[in-house]
Amino acid sequence: MSLDQRSTAILSHLVQAQAYVPVKELTEKFHISRRTIYYDIEKINGWLEENHLPAVKHVRSAGFYLEEEAAAQVPEKLGMIKTWHYEYSAKERKALLAIHISLRDKPLFLEDLMGKIRVSRNTTIEDMKRLKDDLVRFRLKLEFERKLGYVIHGNEDDKRKAIIYYLQQVLPDQSWQTILTKIPIILSKTGHFDLFDFENLKAVHDIVAESEEELNIKFTDEFLDGFAFRLLMFAKRLSKGKNVSIDPIEREVLTETKQYQAAKNIAQKLSSFFNLDFPEDEIFYITKHLLGSRVQSEEDLQHECEGSKALNEVVADMVSDFQKYACVFFKDRKEIEKNLLMHIKPAYYRIKYGLELENVLTETIMENYHDIFLLTKKVISHLEMLVKKEINDHEIAFIAMHFGGWMRKAGAKPAIRKKALIVCTNGVGTSRLLQNQLEGLFSTIDISGCVSLREYKNHQYDPDFIISTIPLEEKDKPVFVVSPILTEAEKESLLKKVNAELDTTSKPATSMEALMNIIQKYADIHNEEGLQKDLKQYLAKPAAVIKETRKPSLKEILKTDNIQIINEVKNWQEAIRMAAEPLKQNGSVTDNYIEAMIQTIMKMGPYIVIAPKVAIPHARPEDGVNKLGMSLLKLENSVPFSDDEKHNVQVVIVLAAIDGETHLKALSQLTTMLSNETNMKEILKAKRTNRIFELIEAYSN
Repeated sequence: MSLDQRSTAILSHLVQAQAYVPVKELTEKFHISRRTIYYDIEKINGWLEENHLPAVKHVRSAGFYLEEEAAAQVPEKLGMIKTWHYEYSAKERKALLAIHISLRDKPLFLEDLMGKIRVSRNTTIEDMKRLKDDLVRFRLKLEFERKLGYVIHGNEDDKRKAIIYYLQQVLPDQSWQTILTKIPIILSKTGHFDLFDFENLKAVHDIVAESEEELNIKFTDEFLDGFAFRLLMFAKRLSKGKNVSIDPIEREVLTETKQYQAAKNIAQKLSSFFNLDFPEDEIFYITKHLLGSRVQSEEDLQHECEGSKALNEVVADMVSDFQKYACVFFKDRKEIEKNLLMHIKPAYYRIKYGLELENVLTETIMENYHDIFLLTKKVISHLEMLVKKEINDHEIAFIAMHFGGWMRKAGAKPAIRKKALIVCTNGVGTSRLLQNQLEGLFSTIDISGCVSLREYKNHQYDPDFIISTIPLEEKDKPVFVVSPILTEAEKESLLKKVNAELDTTSKPATSMEALMNIIQKYADIHNEEGLQKDLKQYLAKPAAVIKETRKPSLKEILKTDNIQIINEVKNWQEAIRMAAEPLKQNGSVTDNYIEAMIQTIMKMGPYIVIAPKVAIPHARPEDGVNKLGMSLLKLENSVPFSDDEKHNVQVVIVLAAIDGETHLKALSQLTTMLSNETNMKEILKAKRTNRIFELIEAYSN
């Protein structure tokens, strides 16, 4: 029985869970139907039977469960799967075809490629067609030559960009040790893959890690692991005389960076290790990758580099605009700018040099944090203007994770009683987003920090428990493995596990002592402590409210009664007071809130003018907001918010937000409506409030 990519992932999830996993949790996590879950479990049980392991158990009211004996042996068994026992997904097949053809030692014909990906002739032909279409984005051509077989034609720099991209498709997003065990499955160690020897990989991994001290940074585990693979592939191409060529002007700029010196040292060590000469352009190429590396921390963040002043300005403008569009105030602005800069710097170089990065969480972020993603997409224009390129959704999603984490911090901090440590291999943005999900989930938990896998292994920490995005060896503390973005079912499951382990806020409704007495009457108990723990976990009723706060639509908070049309006002202060009057009358805001809006503009200037003729004044929730609300004032004659003509306003929209998130759906619909030039013309010529509300209704779906 073969395991494919999804069934392997489901089996790994059951191993990590160490408890009953509800069907709902699996359907949400893997975005598949209940029927597909049962089909995959059947496939998993077939594989377990072949490996002489107990099958996955199913209890209707609890879910699926893997016995301890199986859970202990499955990771090793998965690592030992022979290549012909692992079934590649269509995405993996396409990526492997690209890598095999790029690194070939001899002519590869259709029969050879069929053997590499282990599918039929017709399926291989279809995969090759898809690959050919895919390679166009890298300016490459896949062609068949009678003597040479399949060949990829194009510039060496473009070929390497493609290799980097496809390598991400086949490398597991897990720990370094897990990657090593999966190499026999993913990259056959025959032929041109002789470089993928465990010892070689470890040596290159260590060479790259040594550069951290020189650069005063900590790479994310994900980058460090992936970069070691890249360097092996680049070395293979270099050994065949496939060299990159760097523009002379770029060389001059790159020479001035500290990453260039680190790249020289890396190239020197690799030259000795592989007995291979690394030309100067290859050193510059390594420099580009170091500049684009994702980092966990950076000591010398303000180091002068190409465009450093411009990058600082971009970050400041992005934060300002995000606050403006989201109508929130970040209390720790300097800290968010520092953290954002740490991500923007390498992103700038990745985008500039076309080192495409795939974020495995992009779809999840777009779905679960849709409003924050859209707002980030709006403010990303500052970075796009600097790099003079359009930025893809993967990079936007990374930045959205930063803003998402800080948005959660805009609310009040809960009471703290227990300490938890987060171990995350995906970098600071993912860590912060996970941290703030957990802070919202556990009202009595303090997240004491977010660390990388290597930091966890090399240092001593003293939390009450650990939450990790990958399986860990326990250090006398409970470890709970979670996804970087938690589904509702996963939140509920995590609450039960933590409460059962720590015996915290929630207690089983049933008396444990009475239940144990009943069981002892009819059964022999071999592990009383373990039984009590499992029963507590199963019976625990989460005390926290798991559901996200409902986000109302635009028409629900900007009603007809809150819309006014008048001729003119004396000044912008009167415009704000007049616009806020409906919210004051219905009890949404106090006089203090209105004055706070005015004082904020006097202090910070007309930043609230977000578009021609449109201003959205607002203040902090604690300045006098009683409930969520929005009002609109349309003026026949504009009022100036400054001496600059571009700050003349005719539409004043007051927002009264109760936190950092609840208003985002309505605000997103509002900005979509206002960005349409025809809608703005309709609003400006409207004589009845009903006409404006008709437009609002149209954009409130």
